[in-house]
Amino acid sequence: MSAPSTTHRLAPYALLLALCALLYLPGLAALPVTDRDEARFAQATRQMIESDDYISIRFQDEPRHKKPVGIHWAQAACARLAAPFAEESAIWPYRAPSVFGATLAVLLSLALLRPHVGVAAGLLAAALLASSLLLIVEAHLATSDALLLAAIVAAQGALMNRVLRPAHHPRAWSMLFWIAQALGILIKGPVAPLVSILTLVGWRLGGNRVRPLTLLHGPLGLPALVLIIAPWLIAVSRATGGSFLRDAWLGDLFPKLISGHESHGFPPGFYLLLVTLTFWPGSLLAGFAFAAAWQDRADPVLRFLLAWLVPAWIAFEIVPTKLPHYVLPLYPALAALTAVHSVRVAQRWRFMPAPPRRAVALGWLVWALLTLALGAAAAALPLALDGRFDAWSVLPAAVALLTCAAGFIIVRRLDAAPTALSLLVLCSALFSVPILTRLPPRSEALWPSRSAARLARAAAPPDSTTLPWAAVGYHEPSLVFHLGTATRLLGPARAAEAMARGEVAGVIVEQRQREAFETRAAELNLPIRPIGTVHGLNYSKGERVTLLLYAAAPADAGGR
Repeated sequence: MSAPSTTHRLAPYALLLALCALLYLPGLAALPVTDRDEARFAQATRQMIESDDYISIRFQDEPRHKKPVGIHWAQAACARLAAPFAEESAIWPYRAPSVFGATLAVLLSLALLRPHVGVAAGLLAAALLASSLLLIVEAHLATSDALLLAAIVAAQGALMNRVLRPAHHPRAWSMLFWIAQALGILIKGPVAPLVSILTLVGWRLGGNRVRPLTLLHGPLGLPALVLIIAPWLIAVSRATGGSFLRDAWLGDLFPKLISGHESHGFPPGFYLLLVTLTFWPGSLLAGFAFAAAWQDRADPVLRFLLAWLVPAWIAFEIVPTKLPHYVLPLYPALAALTAVHSVRVAQRWRFMPAPPRRAVALGWLVWALLTLALGAAAAALPLALDGRFDAWSVLPAAVALLTCAAGFIIVRRLDAAPTALSLLVLCSALFSVPILTRLPPRSEALWPSRSAARLARAAAPPDSTTLPWAAVGYHEPSLVFHLGTATRLLGPARAAEAMARGEVAGVIVEQRQREAFETRAAELNLPIRPIGTVHGLNYSKGERVTLLLYAAAPADAGGR
């Protein structure tokens, strides 16, 4: 009897693993490195491997004192393991920790929700989290957020068990909480503790008395946390003369708390406006689920999920600096509320008050228009960027229509919501696969750094292959990742002088710097020859860019 029982328990996890593989693996290698955060993370990790220094974090010669080292260690481990199978400029090894983190977060969501809400709701919650547009994107980027999500889900799940089932393996859940917090701190600083602290605040405001350090065995767990994070903190402080912590707090964290840092300032309500997109397709019922959970907040499970979601969401809305992925740690709670509501409504829909028809119609209309807009954008992408039609672009547009139909079924028949939501999860996979594997990856205009690097490698003289390239006016981190750590980011005059001294194999010049570069080359009597032109979109700045590639001409070329 034990084997069938074990198989039955593991079947939902196998299903989720298959779903995550379908959502996260396609496009992992095909999608070029993106600017700017992903390229900076991956390049900093590459330099750790090249220098054999796993303490200090640098981008070329510049110290990168923004985030802790955890994500770089994970990326370095994957890159070293993948070295025999991957090209030097391949980005997928650096993305592997994000795939692992996203998948682990999904599996942990089921494992930690299952005892409280049942298999059906737990499985649906994990699937909605897995298929959310924001997590699909983060799983394909070599950044810290997907791996951080796994640590936060582990910590919040442990906290949930300590709060709702205090007598069930208290020490084990407490130690899981503290270990997950330590890993979260090593990955992205104070985000994981902040989410848990705000959850406890929300739980306390809900009328529940709790003593956190007693509940979570603080005298045992806090030393364990310190033992995990202290060695690197001490080492990096010694290596940087204490500047890492000072720069991370005063140069990165505090500016985000007091103003819109690095042009990312938005007013409160930004995340609420974006949630229909970032939590798509599960966002169709998320608002109704939240309203129903608030009415039924006497339920301990719903009360904990609301405590996880509401205080932290308010805090993120108040902080001036906003990026879409900042609220990702709250999406497991939002997915759980949506799944629990859908399953309970399906079970008791004849005995529950129906939501106002106008609200349902308006909610579906907004969601459907967004879905159709996503399909239309995918269909138009090759034509808009490269002036060509790609037959694969028809598939996302068709899936968008199917998704709208499934959403219509949900709002018309609440008892069919779990089945229709499962169809939405499948639609999310069918929608994302052609986009991640074909449409953007095959665009030339979208990836000027990739095109410039290919042209540079193909056109450089054979005797200069060991020399670095220089870039003028176009200093995107993706170009450094493609061309290598030694790439020199210079002004036009210095680039011409470096070419005259034979220090670089060639120079990549942004169109607006062309005249200054050629003028200085003429002053130096430096014969140069154009070897190609790249036209593309610098999406980091939202502007078209033209890159001109130059190499030193032979002495008898007459300076052409």
